[in-house]
Amino acid sequence: MGNAKSSQKTVFHVWLDASANSNSSSSKEVQKQLKAKLENSVTFNDINDFKKFIKIHDNQTIVLIVSGSYGRQIVPEVHNLTQLLAIYVYCANIEPNIQWTKNYTKVSLLKLEVTASKVSFFDINVCSSV
Repeated sequence: MGNAKSSQKTVFHVWLDASANSNSSSSKEVQKQLKAKLENSVTFNDINDFKKFIKIHDNQTIVLIVSGSYGRQIVPEVHNLTQLLAIYVYCANIEPNIQWTKNYTKVSLLKLEVTASKVSFFDINVCSSV
């Protein structure tokens, strides 16, 4: 009988945004929340680094959390990859992202709200707080 652990896939929660690794207070707060709520969270601020990561981890499961601007660039390339379970596109202004995201079944839109004390994401598709 084989080891059940060896057949389990790791789920990586990947945050891709130009400011993902910046020292801004909102970026630090998002990183803090991701690490507190999600196991195996990884951040990238470079699309090419993310592409390398997703190719190396082709036998794992990846949930992508991406900014609207990066989402428009990367989603068409990665949407059909089997290791990609879901894509959450977050933005402060959802209007510019509604039309292009309709073409991708794995994509959900999240509204980003940043205050001095916290960062909140609201799932536009189900209208609930994440």
